Amino acid sequence: MIDALQEHRLHYQETLFNAVNPYHYRLTRYHASYSVVLAYISEESGDLTACGDYLRGSDSIIYFRSNFCAIIFDNTNEEQGIKAANNVFSRVQARFFSKHFYMTVITATDEKSEFQMIHDLFDLMSYALEHNMDNLVLDSSQVI
Repeated sequence: MIDALQEHRLHYQETLFNAVNPYHYRLTRYHASYSVVLAYISEESGDLTACGDYLRGSDSIIYFRSNFCAIIFDNTNEEQGIKAANNVFSRVQARFFSKHFYMTVITATDEKSEFQMIHDLFDLMSYALEHNMDNLVLDSSQVI
């Protein structure tokens, strides 16, 4: 997956950037923060469509492949974003018990542009894959 992620990274980032734009507008205009998650199952046969079953109506899910997606949690600060990601993770993980499940999360702040945030999120996923940090939700505070 590391090679596929690097090969298609710009396309994935552009797709996610377009999806994040309305959320980032609300952040700059109304200070309504949001969090973005990347979720990946190691096997191509893994299907992450179940993630959509546990989202609120204001959240969004973007499928890059059947086993790789992004989730945008609306109106979440850092703590709420991590909690929401863990909630989805724990509910979906049972379906993929014997597979490697990777999830990373980042929360939007006024200090970062949406481009930088998305770039950092993909860096987190690359880090998780390179260091075999599967079956947990990884956020930037866990990276040394």
